[in-house]
Amino acid sequence: MKKVLTIILDGFGMREDIYGNAIKNAGMSNFINIWNKYPHCLLRSSSTYVNLPKDQCGFSEFGHKLIGCGRKIRSKLNIANDAFNKGTINSSKKIKDMIEYLKTTGKAIHLMTIISDGGVASHIEHLEAMISLLQKNEIEKIYLDLITDGIDSNAYSSYEYIKQIINKFPNIKISTLCGRYYAADINGEYNRTKNYYELLMKGKGVSTPSIKRIIDLCYERKLNDTYLPPIRTKDFLPIDDNDVVFIMNLGNEIKQIIQALSNDSFDKFETIKTKLKIHTLFNIKDVKSINILSEEKEDETLCEYLGELGLSQARIAESIKEDSITYYLDGSRYIDIENCDNYIISSNKVETFDKKPEMNSLAVAKAIIGCMEKDYDLIIANFANPDIIGHTGNYQATINGLQAIDICLDKLIEAAKDNFYKIIIVGSHGNADTIIDRDNNIITKNTLSSVPFIIMDNKVKLYNGDMTMVAPTILKYLDITSPKKMKKTKTLFDEE
Repeated sequence: MKKVLTIILDGFGMREDIYGNAIKNAGMSNFINIWNKYPHCLLRSSSTYVNLPKDQCGFSEFGHKLIGCGRKIRSKLNIANDAFNKGTINSSKKIKDMIEYLKTTGKAIHLMTIISDGGVASHIEHLEAMISLLQKNEIEKIYLDLITDGIDSNAYSSYEYIKQIINKFPNIKISTLCGRYYAADINGEYNRTKNYYELLMKGKGVSTPSIKRIIDLCYERKLNDTYLPPIRTKDFLPIDDNDVVFIMNLGNEIKQIIQALSNDSFDKFETIKTKLKIHTLFNIKDVKSINILSEEKEDETLCEYLGELGLSQARIAESIKEDSITYYLDGSRYIDIENCDNYIISSNKVETFDKKPEMNSLAVAKAIIGCMEKDYDLIIANFANPDIIGHTGNYQATINGLQAIDICLDKLIEAAKDNFYKIIIVGSHGNADTIIDRDNNIITKNTLSSVPFIIMDNKVKLYNGDMTMVAPTILKYLDITSPKKMKKTKTLFDEE
């Protein structure tokens, strides 16, 4: 049986226009040679092609879930949209209990969310719907703790979203603002989380009577939305004992601050002991909260299925992408798979990732080579650079990160030959293919671009498709029949 190394290039989109396209301009000679020499095709990774809302970009977590599931699935964005648009969230017992608690106690509710229409970490329409629901139920003490985006939205767009909320709800009270660099760190930098915590609990931060003015001043100082400092507004209200805190994010981007707010044994920095009613839209691992909605778990995934067949597997990624290969790849589940080992390489502790654009790609490559030498049947590895560095909006750094991956590809190709592996390369979604647009705007968010799919085997012929087809194609290439839930999904190749 063939042994296969599958390399996931996270945030690696394919776009013809070279302007502002870090991928086209990185001079990735090894990738280009592979693309030209071996069978390749393009996969749709966004919008309705993969069951996302129209014109919704793909993103890492969902891309990995598609790779693992091999079929059409619903994202958390779809689930939340349905709940709010169809009004089913209004009849949720958990929501009714929350509203009754607020009415009975007179306590405040703090709605905390990344504010944008990116649809990856959050969506402003969900915030609007929740404010409307609370106001219809005559809840008066509604305070917004808004986290400015700049990653899943344009880097200098936060006030447009804030203005949208103010125009729709003129009497709404915005308590705090803070960039997601501090409020939504995902790399264990708890010193940043501490800054946000002290804003929420003590009001420590920049004080301003004018939200627009303070944002403009930050922009003048080259601080985009991601890096806005903790800001206390004129309507600031600290989070207090027995308040309700409702985190309206779709993902776990602000897990660290929720841990600080909810976990009595939290020890990363000193906290104020408070009893809070923590609500989240979806369940977040290692967090004590009441989750309103449930993410759909998927079984019969690629790695689970191969494990049941007795094949050995290794999954490799940097820690910043750990959940992508240990949770989303397995259908949004943490499961033990027989003969499957996860190798997690610690991501660098840096102020911003564009300061070290190569990230820990060389360590990832070394781990992959080590796994090939151990003779695993299937190896799946993630290179995070295009996504993580692309989100910084630093064009040259993104190019440097791509070049680092290209060096790794050269080493991996040689090791694959020595260890008799075939290599499959696939992107997860678009990002690094557009860092600067035609109007010279810096673009930090994901794109709608298709992604590459390559099999380094000239005995196959590939056809364009979408991300749902990856798992069935890998199985077909391994001469393994797809499990029942993948059988209706087409594959990407015919053997010549």
